[in-house]
Amino acid sequence: MSVKEKGFTLLELMIAVIILGFVLGLGVPSFNSFIESSRLRAATHSLNTAVQLARSEALSRRENAAVCRSNSAQDACDFDVDWSSGWMVVAQQGSDLEDAADVTVIKIWESVDLVASGAANGFAFDRLGRGITIGGVRIQNDTDHRCISVNITGRTAVQEISAGDSCP
Repeated sequence: MSVKEKGFTLLELMIAVIILGFVLGLGVPSFNSFIESSRLRAATHSLNTAVQLARSEALSRRENAAVCRSNSAQDACDFDVDWSSGWMVVAQQGSDLEDAADVTVIKIWESVDLVASGAANGFAFDRLGRGITIGGVRIQNDTDHRCISVNITGRTAVQEISAGDSCP
């Protein structure tokens, strides 16, 4: 009586590896797209949180507050850099957001690896929470585009937009 060997043959293992490679080849590009989309959502959420925090700080401190692009020292605003270099929420004591002596930094968000454009000088709110500067910031990766906008009453809106659409 012969004993039956248990296990896989080399041919069976090679076929399994080929099938696994084929399945991974189909799935990895979709996974990369999912990761990029998640990064865009996270950056959009972070900036929207910053805008809402600035409005809340303006109301609670009874002074102007703003969301602006961060300078390299992270102690004042810098209107000459891109939004992707990071942003911060500041309370404004003086007239110049780019002067560290005129602002109190409340919170800083680090740089993101996405394209962000618009709202030339950030978003500012008066002591009543109304938008002093209104407009929008467009955040995008290679395939997806989002817009964060602030209206005159200080309300924010986040929306998905297509490549050709403008961000108010």
